[in-house]
Amino acid sequence: MKTNSLELVHNHRPGGAGATERDYLDYVIDGRLLSERIAGDFVTSLGWGDAAEQARAVRRLLLDEPADVPNDRRSLYVCPECGDLGCGALSAVIENVNNQIVWRDFGYQNDYEDIVRLDDYRNIGPFVFEAAVYERVIRGAM
Repeated sequence: MKTNSLELVHNHRPGGAGATERDYLDYVIDGRLLSERIAGDFVTSLGWGDAAEQARAVRRLLLDEPADVPNDRRSLYVCPECGDLGCGALSAVIENVNNQIVWRDFGYQNDYEDIVRLDDYRNIGPFVFEAAVYERVIRGAM
């Protein structure tokens, strides 16, 4: 399986017209911002907000904490205003397969329905990361 590169970079969501300005960490996969590939107004859970939630988000991405949305899926992008999963999130299945971390089956969902809307995200991923590199990058968010 071809492996992808992963890094985190600072990104900025402009404010105005009722939108909150937000600085956050964004995923760069193979040199391209993941946020440029997705539809909607989202930010990652990394680099802003409550420190305890930051730690939980990192542990979820490292598979050290249970998934935060139904169907054993993990949020990658959340509401930029409040981070609440009830507003909707871009999620993926994240799994460790033979010491490689795989992000697959991207979709839109919330935390109160079992429905995952996959259609708009079928052309995204899967992405495969070497586990040691992935862990170092994700832990770097703290």
